[in-house]
Amino acid sequence: MNIVYCIPQLYNAGGMERVLTQKVNFLAAQPGMHITVVTTELPPHGRPAVFFPLHADVRLVELGLDFDADFRLPLLRKYINHNLKQRLYRKKLRQLLLDSHADVCISLCGKEVDWLWRLDVPCRKMAEVHFAMEQREQLMMQYHKGLFWRMLGRIRTRRLQRAVSRLECLVVLTKADESHWNKAGVTNTLCIPNPSPLQPSGSGTHALRQVLAVGRLHPQKGFDLLLRAWAKVAPEHTGWTLRIVGEGDERHSLEALAEQLSVAASVSMPGLSSDIRTDYLNSAVFVLSSRYEGLPLALIEAMSCGCCCIAFNCPQGPAELIDNRTNGFLVPCEDVDSLAAAIDRCIVRDDERGRVGGEAYRYAVTHFALEPVMQMWMKLLKT
Repeated sequence: MNIVYCIPQLYNAGGMERVLTQKVNFLAAQPGMHITVVTTELPPHGRPAVFFPLHADVRLVELGLDFDADFRLPLLRKYINHNLKQRLYRKKLRQLLLDSHADVCISLCGKEVDWLWRLDVPCRKMAEVHFAMEQREQLMMQYHKGLFWRMLGRIRTRRLQRAVSRLECLVVLTKADESHWNKAGVTNTLCIPNPSPLQPSGSGTHALRQVLAVGRLHPQKGFDLLLRAWAKVAPEHTGWTLRIVGEGDERHSLEALAEQLSVAASVSMPGLSSDIRTDYLNSAVFVLSSRYEGLPLALIEAMSCGCCCIAFNCPQGPAELIDNRTNGFLVPCEDVDSLAAAIDRCIVRDDERGRVGGEAYRYAVTHFALEPVMQMWMKLLKT
């Protein structure tokens, strides 16, 4: 079977890139499976095209169209460039699918998802979505303000709904998200969760007096809210630190906010980690402060390492993973005071931390092991 995946890039250390790499590596090791990954974006200067290693039999095709380069252009110029690049992308992807005799083409909801359904090639066409249905609107409103941009975001969301409804299948990550898409008229959905990229381990010491957060330094991840919560907690718990692992455009603003809140001395932002598993196993508490999610991979990883987890009850994801106060703690989304109170509680109550972390580990082992998740994918692909 010849399978072609389309994703904007693989140079980031993000959850979508990590999960896709894990899945294609698994598939490439199966008899009769031939995997191609197509990317459109150029890596930043000096960075490799792939962050997570690919199986030797996975073919990587880099088109280098660089849609991201037009992000900050004036609207009219951006529109013209976007359409020219889309035309070229359609032509190149169509030829690649024909040349590779593709049986299945799977979009990760990049630029191709809007027109993949009408590409005249004899293969099955699917999509998998790693974010909430309104992500296009939410992303638009993080960079622009006003009614025009909100309406533009909603138009883009409706366009996505129409496009994926015409595909063979849309794979979503949670049952709640599946219901959300169904209510919007997208009924060709199937729920398959992401597997944990980490081997589950309940043997971590969690001995460091450290609160851990992991993710891109991006407004979606809400690290500004986490810093404000930490500013309420840190003065009462000297010797405890907050460690935010990840990289992104918000680094300078987050560092400035930590200085402004007088917590810079107890906050570390080391960038990307080469051994994130050790970070989870050593940290006493894990916090997910996202404003919105799909199925948060960092939370799955933390649970699979037995962390005591706290999460904002943001749209999609955390509420399906955490049974409040059994295997973690949910607090109202973007409520800084409630987040601070939950962190304080987990710092103070050692026994409760250990119990909740143990339940999180058992839940992750049951629900997010690689083999059963990939068997769901194998069944879908073969049928």
